[in-house]
Order: sequence, then structure tokens, then C-alpha cells
Amino acid sequence: MRIGFFSDRYLPLTDGITFSIEGFRLELEKLGHEVYVFAPGPGLRYKEPSKRIVRFPAVKGLFFDDYLTSLFFPPQVIKRIEKLDLDIIHYHTPGQIGLLGAYFALRHNIPLVTTYHTDLYEYVRHYPSVLPGVIALSMLTPVITGGGMSEYRDSLSSIKPERSIDKWNQKIVERGVTMIHNHCDLVITPSHKMEQQLRSWHTQSRIATLPTGVDKITTTEREITNIRRQYGFGPDDQIVLFVGRIGTEKNIGLLIRAFDLVAQQHPKAKLLLVGTGEDIDDFREQAAATSCPDRIIFAGQMPHEQLGAFYGLADIFAFPSLADTQGMVINEAAQAGVPVVMVDRDITEVVKDRQNGFFARGTAKDLGAKISQLLDKPALRQRMGAQGRELAADFTASKQTLKLLRLYEETIEHHHEAVAQTQPANQ
Repeated sequence: MRIGFFSDRYLPLTDGITFSIEGFRLELEKLGHEVYVFAPGPGLRYKEPSKRIVRFPAVKGLFFDDYLTSLFFPPQVIKRIEKLDLDIIHYHTPGQIGLLGAYFALRHNIPLVTTYHTDLYEYVRHYPSVLPGVIALSMLTPVITGGGMSEYRDSLSSIKPERSIDKWNQKIVERGVTMIHNHCDLVITPSHKMEQQLRSWHTQSRIATLPTGVDKITTTEREITNIRRQYGFGPDDQIVLFVGRIGTEKNIGLLIRAFDLVAQQHPKAKLLLVGTGEDIDDFREQAAATSCPDRIIFAGQMPHEQLGAFYGLADIFAFPSLADTQGMVINEAAQAGVPVVMVDRDITEVVKDRQNGFFARGTAKDLGAKISQLLDKPALRQRMGAQGRELAADFTASKQTLKLLRLYEETIEHHHEAVAQTQPANQ
């Protein structure tokens, strides 16, 4: 099978979308399929991991510091896409390159799949500056889909300003995303949370929930010891770990407030935050104003292959976010045998309340209480960690890729059946 991935986010970026794309690409190619990735160009010096990766010229920092925006699609690249004779197109972002994939699929009658990786509806609440891009998405959608005047009218009505910029952004997101999703053969959601959201928007296309597969990140006792030494952790210190973007949408402020309460009862507890983001200085200031500023450590961004050592030294993995669409780092923590305390219970199938972690209410008091309960009970942490390994074993990269492949095969079959039904009887 020849598969085309179209995405505005890809290597060398290290976010969840990139991790999902690269993980599925590698597993699909192990099964003998050809996967072509179309993505923004990071620069001439970057060494590509595959000859099947096609880059487009891009401008950095148009929307965010790490965002690459492709504004020009060379004719020779478009011709190359045509020559590939792709069996299916899977676009991963509703940006310029993602929409190019949708446009190409719809114009060439190729089965079209998308994954709704990012909760744009929630995202625009935290980053209202993306409004120009959201409006552009709404206005481009009828061009991409070829939906005619009815979709043009819907697009125009969606950009009518609202009193609240949040509501304005969200209205445009809902209508624009739904419009293009309704032209897809299949919409993949990485969690039941996102499936429920898209169904509430009256998405008409088939929806399937498929979390990204995650494998255990291997580490050694020596690597774990080196991390302990690097950050000055003693053998009796209790480490509460967070891994992810240090952004407002991740609810980091709630975690810091919760840990402030935890620290007052647990003198050996420390909070380790691994990741970076535009808001990190604000959270450093918040941490400095707590009763335990020296026990809140910002480790910065780490290469993915080094995260195994961080999971290895953690006693608890804390995940306060309400804006995520799935929990890949939660899965990694579970595979490492770390019990999880989290707020949003609908983003993962790996955590079961009171089996391998706790679901907390979105308050500092309750989040802190759940963390404290685990810190107080080493035997409970050990039992939950073992249960977490068993639950995470059902969501490995290879197992999830086999599920994706079956979805592709079903989508291609249904697409061709639908095309045959629309052909005149004498053809």
C-alpha cells in the first residue's frame, strides 16, 4: 500500500503530532508498506530519516516560534505526488500542507483520512492570537472541498465577529473543521473525548477512535542514577513528574498550586517538570512564590530517548491538562510502572481509576490530596505501577498500527464501493 502523510508538524519538532506520525510511519514500513511524508522544510542541514520524505519551503515563526508555515508548493512537487499513485491520503493537521493533502485527495478521487490531533476548540481559548489562521482555515475550506456556494455561505457566516474573541474563534473552528471532516472518508480521533466532541458538532463522516501506540522507553540504573545526581535528588526524595509542554493549556498552574499543598505535608517531595514552552517564565515566577520554590525543578526540553530515565526515577506521574486529545506521555509512564494522577479521565484508556492511578477533580486541593495519598503508600504505588504495565501493553506501537492498517483497508474498500455506486450502469 502507498500511503501519503500530509502534516504541518513533523521532525525535527518533538511534539505529540510528530511522535504519532513517525511512530506509525516506522511501523507501517516494517509491515512492507510505502509511507510518503509531506511536511515543511526545517533547513538544508537537516538529515532526513527517509528518502520518502518530501519537504516544502517554509517560513519559521509566523504563528509560533517553532511553527513552520509553508506558503509555496513547487509545481514539480505536485507532479511528484501525482506520479506516486497513492492508495490513500492521511492528513494530520488543518494547516497549509494538511489541506493540500485533502485538496489533492478530493480532486484525484483518493480515499481521504484525517486524524484530529489537536483540540483546536480548547486551544484557541489559550492562544487567541491564532485568530487570523483560524479565519484563513474557514475561508479556504470551500476551496479545498469544492463544496459550492452553500459552504461559502457557511464560511462567511462563521467569521461574523462575536462579542467574545474566544467564542468567535471556537465558532470558526467548529464550523471549519466539521465542514472539511464531512468530506473525509474517515476521521480518526485519538481518544473518546475527541470522538464525543466531533459527534456533538454533527460530523457526518465515519469516526474511529485510535490512540497512538507507545512503546516503553528503555533506560538503565546508571542513567537513572545520573539524573538523580544531576538534579541533586537524594535516595529518599519522592519525585512527582510531569512531562509535556509547559504551557497554560496544560494546566501547569494548577499542578504547581497542588504541589505547594503536597510539599507542606511531605518534606521529601519534589516536583520535576520536563518540557518547555512560551509560558515557562510565568510558571517559574509562580513556583518562586510558593512555600517550596527550591523543590520545584524545571528541567527543560529533553530528547525523547532520554525520558526513560526520568520515568525510572519518578514515584508519581501527574498530568493536570484538560486540553489534550490523548495521553502518550501517560502511556509511557504506565509502561514504566509509574502510577498516574490526572484530571481529564477521557483522554486515555491506559489509566483506570484506583487500578493504576487516580482521577482528580480540577482543584488544587483534590489533585494534591490524590498525590499525597500515593506518596503516603509505597505498597499502593507498587501495585498500581504493576497494573499500569499490564494495561499499557495493549497499546503498543505495533498493535495500534495493525488497527490503523485495518482502518485503511476498510476505508479504501468503502470508498471504491461508493464510487462504483455513483457510476452510470453502462460504464
